[in-house]
Amino acid sequence: MYSTKTATTNNTEFNSSYMPVGINENVTLKEVNVNKTPNGRDFLEIVFQNADGQIATMTEWKNEKNMWIKTDEDLQNRDNQQFGRILQVIDAVMGSHTDFEGNSFIEMINWVKAQLEPATNPNNMQKALRLKVVYDKKGYTKVSSLGVFVEPMSVEQSQVKLWKNDLLERPIVADKEPATDPLTPTSTPGTETSGIDDLPF
Repeated sequence: MYSTKTATTNNTEFNSSYMPVGINENVTLKEVNVNKTPNGRDFLEIVFQNADGQIATMTEWKNEKNMWIKTDEDLQNRDNQQFGRILQVIDAVMGSHTDFEGNSFIEMINWVKAQLEPATNPNNMQKALRLKVVYDKKGYTKVSSLGVFVEPMSVEQSQVKLWKNDLLERPIVADKEPATDPLTPTSTPGTETSGIDDLPF
């Protein structure tokens, strides 16, 4: 029911729970997670937080051969770049890193978690960081993966810079037109669907 007597207007400011795009200062490491998707894919999630409690996430997945990564050398180069990004976080947060050599992605991300875990304890002195946040192609915010994207606030001549390839404006992604009329029932009376097509995996 709609009524002019009960209609309301929301006049409160929307506060996003995500860190704004650009170079953010006085950011701290919030948490480090080693997780697995419902399909069984392992991934590393590093979460940063600013003074307002807004977060930015860095997610790393196992590199695999595909149409862009064709050879063992291509795959090793991609792994080297990925580990370089992760070491940038460890060095910014912890000041340095110990030597590590591992043969699997899960071994590497468990090592990263062990290195960074002490810095997530609120009882420890948390180092203030400078962090670059950008949009991804779908319009979600994320920690940048280009160049120097994180450093301690104690660095006076900042190396964190905005590049022309950094996506700083939310891309416009049009909604897809429904394949069928949304008012048309998807099943006829007397038939039941299993619902398996609704699963996200």
